[in-house]
Amino acid sequence: MLDLSSCAAVITGATGNLGAAVLRAYLTRGTHVAAAVRDAAKSEALRSSLSDVAGSSDDPRLLVIVAGIFKGGPSLDTRLVRELWESNVLTAVTASAACLRPMRARGYGRIVNVSAIGAQKGGRNNAAYAMSKSALVRWTESCAAEVKGEGITVNAVLPTTIDHPVNRAQMPKADPKLWPSPDEVANVILFLSSRESSGVNGAAIPIVART
Repeated sequence: MLDLSSCAAVITGATGNLGAAVLRAYLTRGTHVAAAVRDAAKSEALRSSLSDVAGSSDDPRLLVIVAGIFKGGPSLDTRLVRELWESNVLTAVTASAACLRPMRARGYGRIVNVSAIGAQKGGRNNAAYAMSKSALVRWTESCAAEVKGEGITVNAVLPTTIDHPVNRAQMPKADPKLWPSPDEVANVILFLSSRESSGVNGAAIPIVART
């Protein structure tokens, strides 16, 4: 079992289906969750909350960006583009800006961003979402290159549709047996949070349907 008991973690979007699974997984392994940010969409509140944590004795070594939203709509809907950009991209940048300083001071840190398999290809009424999740992957790669050699890694996971009640209700004709569970996605995040993952940096790892 991965040993994460000596680390403090920050999780954004901790009350969603995936966020709750990540939170449980950390707590099961004895990780101290220094902050479980619920409303990460409000950037000022997020910045203030993480600033307090970063300045404490429990400064974070692990940061998981689960917070984000999905909405469909036409490609030219500028309001939707702005909303998803702020939720799916700026949340990650804001949280990382607060947590990277103490990580760099310690010479150790792990950042995991939750993107989506939809980052790999656009589709009808999916421009804003695909663009924001693709941008998150490019940001992950760039940030990873900037911290290379500092004992810090920055990676992303790209899950397909995750099996939880909301998705089952919205897609009643789909077969949820093919979807990964929140716990399965959380397990990949746990590995990327560990010392054992030190050789993985700037990766975008698809978590696709079961076969």
